[in-house]
Amino acid sequence: MPGASVLDVARRHRVCTSLVYRWRRTLLRDGVASEALPLPGALFVPVEVAGVPMVPQPEPLGPGVVEVVGRAGQRIRLVPPIDARVLKAVLAGFA
Repeated sequence: MPGASVLDVARRHRVCTSLVYRWRRTLLRDGVASEALPLPGALFVPVEVAGVPMVPQPEPLGPGVVEVVGRAGQRIRLVPPIDARVLKAVLAGFA
């Protein structure tokens, strides 16, 4: 729209300002708006949701990080420096 702020447009569409400038450059040729391209109407696409549960992938651990996983899938991460008494108490709780 004439007079619209590039920053406002970028924020509204959650894109970087350079992309808005690229869109504008694509749509404007020699200072004159090019012919609008016809857009297709709304379409519905059938979707089938599979019954397979998604298993979340654990994040990669940093150096020295200890992760204890319980039988029910609960996770506790200990970050260095790890106190031996704390580690012993955590492991006792998972026994």
